[in-house]
Amino acid sequence: MLTDETKTRWRELFKKSDWYIAIVPEIEAMRETLKGKSESDHDTAVKELYDFFELHLGRGDIALEKNPPNTDAERKPIDAIIIHHTSNPPGMSKDRLSAIELMRLYAPYFYRPKDAADASMKGRAIYSGHVRNGRQVFWPYHWFVRADGAVERLLEDAEIGWQAGDWDMNRRSVAICFDNDFENSAPSPIELRAAADIITKYYSDVSRERILGHGEINNKTTCPSSLFLSTGAIRGWKEDLIFAST
Repeated sequence: MLTDETKTRWRELFKKSDWYIAIVPEIEAMRETLKGKSESDHDTAVKELYDFFELHLGRGDIALEKNPPNTDAERKPIDAIIIHHTSNPPGMSKDRLSAIELMRLYAPYFYRPKDAADASMKGRAIYSGHVRNGRQVFWPYHWFVRADGAVERLLEDAEIGWQAGDWDMNRRSVAICFDNDFENSAPSPIELRAAADIITKYYSDVSRERILGHGEINNKTTCPSSLFLSTGAIRGWKEDLIFAST
């Protein structure tokens, strides 16, 4: 999918602050061509894209805003918890997550701002404003729940995660993400218990009615699962999570 010529050209583009203006349309075109491919070919091509971005973000090759504004100035008191899944196999590293979200979330938004107030972002170097070990990270979530029940803090509560597809909700919520693909399945009792423990330990004052799936905020996605919400007599695993956190 990524030819040597494309990789060489992109490496040169990465040196420019507005690299995404050229690269985002190419990625979108590549995705269109993948629609007619087999699942295996699709997964292989996407992995190659992710590998490329992870490599060069890790090396510091990708031009980013050196003096980002305070992206968390609009943070509001937390009154909602949004549940996600990665829709990828378990074991995703935090570096991988950062690279994926730079490519899938930040670059497209800077290329095509959805809010008129953000129109000036196009052409500007990308920034998240969230720095770890001297480098910006592009994590959208506050917590990661691993397959073995281990939990990892990503963003701090005072940091806004670009995760809900709704800016007001982003400002007032925290995001808990399961490190797995649960599109057509449910987390294990160990994973649900781990997520529930985060909620009871850190967010006991948030109403259980405000534990929401990403898809309840953004109808363009089924995240965290097509089985999250109850349907008729079929119990969704949202109820199990809420029960475990009470």
